[in-house]
Amino acid sequence: MDERHNRRDLDEEREAMRGSLGGRGLAVIAGAALGLLFVIMWLLMRNPAPPVEEAVRTPEPRAVEGSRAVTLYFAHADEPAIYSETREVGVGRRFDEQVRQVMEALITGPSEAKGISAVPAGTTLLSVGFDPDAATLFLDFSAELVAAHPGGSAAEYCTVAVIVRTIGDNFPEVQSVQILVDGSQVDTIAGHIRADAPFAVRDWR
Repeated sequence: MDERHNRRDLDEEREAMRGSLGGRGLAVIAGAALGLLFVIMWLLMRNPAPPVEEAVRTPEPRAVEGSRAVTLYFAHADEPAIYSETREVGVGRRFDEQVRQVMEALITGPSEAKGISAVPAGTTLLSVGFDPDAATLFLDFSAELVAAHPGGSAAEYCTVAVIVRTIGDNFPEVQSVQILVDGSQVDTIAGHIRADAPFAVRDWR
């Protein structure tokens, strides 16, 4: 009897130990899992993933500050006519600065292969003046406008046309353009078109 009783008590103690160890093991595993979960959540909070919408968003193009699209006229290389190009140029705040920057872009020449500059090489714009009462713009060019001109009625027409059309299209407040050379009026640029009076913009459209 005593031996059976002792054996039964021993078996019950073993079962109790097994149950205790099993519960303790589950508690350890659960604690480890919970700790891992906290670590993952902490990492995600430190480095949040960007929303999908923001990650694939492409920045919208912005207009260049301090610039504007202008229309410039150039002579055709193979025919006595002019054509237009659209160019992005920097602009100043004052009216005369804007005129100067547009005219300097014109003097620089065309970007298309079909075009040539109708303003003689070496020509520079010396000064810009504007009479608001008469709506007349005064453009004073260096002597190369006349001295370096290739001559011919078609070439002279293109020179006047590209200057007047470029001003008329970009500055609607201007109704006429007076071309000067070294600060003075000239009778003509190449002998075919009178230039001693302002050119009306409406006549060159």
